[in-house]
Amino acid sequence: MIGITETCRGANASRAKVVTAAALALAFLPAARARAGVEYVTSTGDCTTHIGGPSAALPVRAGPGRQFEVWGNSVDLAPTIKFGGALTGATIVARHSGPDNASRGCGFVGSMVVSVSSNVAITANAAASVSFQMPLGDFSSQALTVVAFPALAQPTWTTNGSLQPSNLPCIVKTGSITTINQDTKLVIQLPPGASQDQTTCTSNVINVHVQPATASQIVSDPTFNYTVAGAPAFVTVHQVAPENAGHLATLSFTFNVAGIRALTTTSTSTITITNPIVTARTATITLQVSPSTVAQGFAAPASAIPSSTTAGNPIDFTLKFSAPTRSGQVITWRMTQAGCFVSADSTQWPYDPHTSTGFQYFRAPTNVTSTVIRVLSQNNSGCTSKLAPTTQIFEAWLGDQRVSPNIVNVTSGPTYTRVNISLLFP
Repeated sequence: MIGITETCRGANASRAKVVTAAALALAFLPAARARAGVEYVTSTGDCTTHIGGPSAALPVRAGPGRQFEVWGNSVDLAPTIKFGGALTGATIVARHSGPDNASRGCGFVGSMVVSVSSNVAITANAAASVSFQMPLGDFSSQALTVVAFPALAQPTWTTNGSLQPSNLPCIVKTGSITTINQDTKLVIQLPPGASQDQTTCTSNVINVHVQPATASQIVSDPTFNYTVAGAPAFVTVHQVAPENAGHLATLSFTFNVAGIRALTTTSTSTITITNPIVTARTATITLQVSPSTVAQGFAAPASAIPSSTTAGNPIDFTLKFSAPTRSGQVITWRMTQAGCFVSADSTQWPYDPHTSTGFQYFRAPTNVTSTVIRVLSQNNSGCTSKLAPTTQIFEAWLGDQRVSPNIVNVTSGPTYTRVNISLLFP
């Protein structure tokens, strides 16, 4: 009987020890579970670079569907997510267990991909938070800062005071290109004769940089192309590469060479650059292009050297232009008595006395303000007289009569010139 009693006492003592140990284990268990929760935050494509955590608010760009990944013990087990502050919504996109993440090379820790939304049009940064329910019912939170889209800094036509990549040398030529109003306005004065210029031109691009008033590195920051409105018809604009709101973007302004050379009146355009995600974020620059006030034409009446000569001698007719000639500039000309002249040089000054109209065609050298047409006089029938010098008339029109027949109807003004000469009997 005594033995049985002692055995029961020993059993009770053993049970007491087990209960005590279990109680101690349970006492420590809540404390261990309490440490479960958010440890750090990464972007969804990078599990090693920490961009946030419990000790620092995570900056997130305003707008819908901004994603990031939250890491920590038991975070992947959270059944729900709560949001507060400036957020308008938060959802769980994906869960990754510790073994899953270990296989990804991200360490043996659980994670959860979260998507949050907020008002894209906010104008100032705002506080927010997301919270995850842990297995024991408590919540682990991550503070957020919803970052507003920044205003745009004033763009300019220059970079460090210079046009980039060039100053449009093949368009401007002897004209001018200047920036005014703190480089926010570009003024182009086209050179004389620009409307007739047909030279090849490939230096027709200027880059403009668009940058935020405040730069920022924000998680889940969308990239986009700025929209541009108000550019003139002879300019096209495209963004070199999509950028997010916190980075500098480069806009390429391409000038249509034929379009700009065809201007007959001044073109002034206010060009508006807009963030398409938040259309209240805009900036403007101005472009002004003016054609030359001097149209191409003859700057002075034609002159002849010599003005009087014995038939059989060459004569040089000098033409002066109000602007440098364009490539392929054709001069239509004639002598009133075509049969009294022949070519002085059939290559440089071709002349055909047998045309029904008498019109000749001379291609002037490119980019000159004066040129010479030479003919060789002849003592054919009716060309000279033994009694007195015979007057011959040289006439010239600016343009090609074969293309524009009506130009030869003009007998006055800047596109027409003439001079008299005298042929003497030998």
